[in-house]
Amino acid sequence: MGIHIGPHDRSSSWIGRFDPQDPQDMLEYEMVKSVAKACNSSDRKFRVEKKGRKPTKGFTYFGDPIGGIKNATLWDVYVYRRYS
Repeated sequence: MGIHIGPHDRSSSWIGRFDPQDPQDMLEYEMVKSVAKACNSSDRKFRVEKKGRKPTKGFTYFGDPIGGIKNATLWDVYVYRRYS
């Protein structure tokens, strides 16, 4: 898993799916965060957001993992432009 390169049917902001238990995926996740931080300037800012997927305890009524991100076995990572 990790950073996805190639065509996909997801949002243009989607970077990939990461496993928090996999050290290689966590290195790639840290790299995505550092690239977004390096691309920030005074007129353009980016933010990295992770969303929990495949929870261990199920989903809430609104589609979030029960217990939050710590109970998700996978993360979908997105990079959004921050408008202010």
